[in-house]
Amino acid sequence: MLRTSWRALAAGVAAAAALGWADAGAQPAGEFSDEQIAFMAADTDGDGEVSLAELARDAARGFAALDKDGSGTLTPEELGPHDDALFRRVDTNGDGKLAFEEVMANKVRALEAGDKDKDGGLSFQEMESEVEAELGGAS
Repeated sequence: MLRTSWRALAAGVAAAAALGWADAGAQPAGEFSDEQIAFMAADTDGDGEVSLAELARDAARGFAALDKDGSGTLTPEELGPHDDALFRRVDTNGDGKLAFEEVMANKVRALEAGDKDKDGGLSFQEMESEVEAELGGAS
């Protein structure tokens, strides 16, 4: 789930914001990774950073897309393949489901941990570093 949710921030829940993204010129058009595309989609103002507000919007969009039964929670079945240990860490009340509040609390924690320059947002490089740390070095 968190790999999926970070990819939503960094891929597929989410690139139209590509024009404002500082590293967009580093690769020919159409050759962006899933993570870059998701980052650009989350970076709605195109300033090269994902703010807490942008993160919340992206998380809400991703959560709603995954919540197939409309219950307001995500079950392991709705998530599909995911890291069970990460799921348990995010499931702070231990009920076997993820509420949006639990997912968002984890995303806020990750944003704060990843924001190395303490400017209130995540650059693509900061996001990549935090994803790697979150996944224990495996991306």
